[in-house]
Amino acid sequence: MKNRSRKWLFALLLGCSVALCATGCDKLKKEPETESETEAPTEAPTESETQTESETEPPTEPPTESETQTESETEPKVLTAAEEKAQETEYDQLRQMYAKDDINIRTEPGTAETSEIFSSFMQGDVMTVVGETPNWYKVDVDDYDVHGYVSKQFVSETAVAEKTEEERQQAIEQELSGQPASTAPTDDGTQSTQTSSGSTDTSSVDAEFGVGAFAESFPIQASTGANVRKTPSQDGEIIQTISSGTTVTALGETDRWYKVDFNGTIGYVNKNLFKAD
Repeated sequence: MKNRSRKWLFALLLGCSVALCATGCDKLKKEPETESETEAPTEAPTESETQTESETEPPTEPPTESETQTESETEPKVLTAAEEKAQETEYDQLRQMYAKDDINIRTEPGTAETSEIFSSFMQGDVMTVVGETPNWYKVDVDDYDVHGYVSKQFVSETAVAEKTEEERQQAIEQELSGQPASTAPTDDGTQSTQTSSGSTDTSSVDAEFGVGAFAESFPIQASTGANVRKTPSQDGEIIQTISSGTTVTALGETDRWYKVDFNGTIGYVNKNLFKAD
C-alpha cells in the first residue's frame, strides 16, 4: 500500500514539474515579441509626423500659384483693336461717366493707324457709356450716328471739375514758352511766327519719337494759341505759332502730340490745345 502511495505521489510531482516547464517555455517565447512591439515605434517617426513636416516645409521655397497669377495680372496687357472688340460687352443700362482730362474719341478701341480720331471730350464733360472692352469704353457721341471709344485711364465714374481758366492759361503759357524770331502773315490772314522753314522729311523724327501715321488725314482746330514744333516734345524747336481758331491738318500722332501740316509746313502740336474741326 505504501509503495502504491509513493508511486502516486511521484507521478503527481512529475506532472507538476512538466506543467511548470511548459509554462516557463511559453513565457520565454512570448517575451521577444512583446519587446519588439513596444520598441519599434520609438525608432522611426510616425507617419503623421512625416506628413506634417513635408506639408509645412515645401511651400516656403517657391512662390505660390496665387502670387504668380497676381503678378501677371498687374502687368499691362496691350491688345489689338480686333482683340479688344472680341471681348467687347454691351451694357444693359446706359452709364454716365466723366472725362478726367481732355481726351480723344476714336473710331476703334486702340491707337493704331486704323483707329481715327473724330471728336473729343473736354475735362469734366459727361459721357454716355454704352459698353466696354478690356481697356476702352464705348460711348455715344453727339451729332454722330456711330459710337466711339475712349481710353479707360482718362475716364472717371465720379464727377470731375472742369479746368479753370487759370489752369488752361498755365497750359497755354507752357506751350507758348520760347522766343519767336520773326512774324509773317499767313494765308488765312492770321499772324504766325517762324524761326526756320518747315521740313517735309520727318521720317527720322517719327521713328525716334514713335509717331504713328493716320490712315486718312483730317482737320483739327486750335482752341487757343499754340506752337508748331520741329519735334513732338516740349523742348522741340518752334517753327511756327498759330492763333486760336486756326485749322491745321492732322497727319499722325503720339500719345500727347499731333503731327500736322500747316500751310505746307510739317510740325507737331500739343493735343490739349486742339479739337476735331
